[in-house]
Amino acid sequence: MNEHARNAKHTATISQWFLRASSRVGLSGLPFQIHALLILGFLFSLGRNIAFPYLATFMTGKPENGGLAFDWSLVGLMFMISGLSYTFALLVTGSLCDRFGRKTMMGASLIPQTLLVAGLAYAHTFTEFLVLYTLSSIVGALYDPAYNAMVADLVQPERREQVYGLGYMISNIGTMVGPPIGGILATANGYSVLFLYAAIFAAATTAGLMLLTKESNPKQISRISFIQFTGIFKDRIFILFCLMGALTNLVYSQLYGLLAVYMVDYLLFKPYIFGILFSLNGAMVVTLQIPIRIGATRIGPTKAFIIAQTLYAAGFTYFMFARSFEQFVAGMVVLTLGEITFVPASSGFVANLAPIDKRGRYMAMAGLFFGIGSAAGSQIAFSIFGALANKELTWGILGLIGFTTIIGYTVLFKMANKAEKER
Repeated sequence: MNEHARNAKHTATISQWFLRASSRVGLSGLPFQIHALLILGFLFSLGRNIAFPYLATFMTGKPENGGLAFDWSLVGLMFMISGLSYTFALLVTGSLCDRFGRKTMMGASLIPQTLLVAGLAYAHTFTEFLVLYTLSSIVGALYDPAYNAMVADLVQPERREQVYGLGYMISNIGTMVGPPIGGILATANGYSVLFLYAAIFAAATTAGLMLLTKESNPKQISRISFIQFTGIFKDRIFILFCLMGALTNLVYSQLYGLLAVYMVDYLLFKPYIFGILFSLNGAMVVTLQIPIRIGATRIGPTKAFIIAQTLYAAGFTYFMFARSFEQFVAGMVVLTLGEITFVPASSGFVANLAPIDKRGRYMAMAGLFFGIGSAAGSQIAFSIFGALANKELTWGILGLIGFTTIIGYTVLFKMANKAEKER
């Protein structure tokens, strides 16, 4: 066999393998651009998960452990300000991606994020962290509505929830791999170097976006006005979902901030131990996303929300009683099952509710409510944590909020069923 024939055979073998692999994870029949977006999502997630799970610990930790010893309430204030900045920026960015294009807005987000994240490696004062992190959140608001709208542009309605689920699963490979790497690097070299690694991965994602994607929606709206958003508030099902999502995110966001501080600073676990626990969250998403997504699709998104919220609330409440690593693992398993059920169902739910010319604004409005919940949750949770003598009670309060939210999702289920019957 000559060299040309051998190369052709190898190429055919690789192509067949790729097609089989794509079919197994649900990628077959999707445009190349969707494949590219999923790979880029993994790169960006990996970089961020090397660094950002340790940001709160970096800021509040003792100097002898590599921390900066900022007050817990200050860190909560920073998360609240940056979260609110992100959410209110979404009021503009959703329309911007409808007007100027999805790819343009994604690039306008990634380029400055690369520089701002690198700047966190050299920050020393609270003001520096506040400015850099808040600006990073604002430009980050350009990305999410544009990404979600691009997927909706390129994928048929019946496959959107599947693709959102795949994107979430693949990005969670970064969640699985990144935190242990970050924990080891932080233990050996300190926390600041982690943000340089995050910046490198953000730069790689930017280059990939420029080279591998093209604009998915050349039809552009002519202007942006607040009136374009006011019409969305007439969609009662969507607004109720947004309100309940805000409360869900109030609780869920503590996985990315308060939990690290609680385990490392209060219970004195090593940073890499928290990294392993966080990695479990990503590993579960990667391995269980497809079967759970299939089950959630069969029962419908509104039922999935009720189940997911119950699991969220139970998992976070259990942290109140956890003391050993194994007990934290049990709580993480329960709440991650809720996460796997909720996230892809919510993205598909919003995409299918939105009219084609308002997708960016619907995505942005959902992100606005979710972001308000996350921002308020950071301030509330860190303030409660700082004020309580028995700090574990913070998780009981968060769990109570989670269980109360189940009532709202039950109402949403009834409203959605009624609307479906009337069509």
